Amino acid sequence: MWKSQPGSNTRDTLDSQNYNAKAHFEAQVKKTILAFNEQGINVSLYWENTSPEDTLSFVPTSAITGEGLSDLMFQLCNMG
Repeated sequence: MWKSQPGSNTRDTLDSQNYNAKAHFEAQVKKTILAFNEQGINVSLYWENTSPEDTLSFVPTSAITGEGLSDLMFQLCNMG
C-alpha cells in the first residue's frame, strides 16, 4: 500500500515505500511510458532522463497529496 507524504518530492516518497508499492509504481510507469512510446513520443522519468533534448521528462505527481509538484515546478523552471 502506498504511504503518501503530502508535499514531498517523488523520489523521496518512492524511496520510503515498501517493496510492493515500489513494484506497483514501476509497473504503472512502464505502462505509461509504453503508451507514450506507442504514440511516437519518447518519455523517461525525469531522474533517469539523460537526453532531455529529444526525450520528454515524465514527472509523477499527485493532485490529491501534492507529491511531486515541487519536482514538476523545478522541471518547468529549468526548461528555458
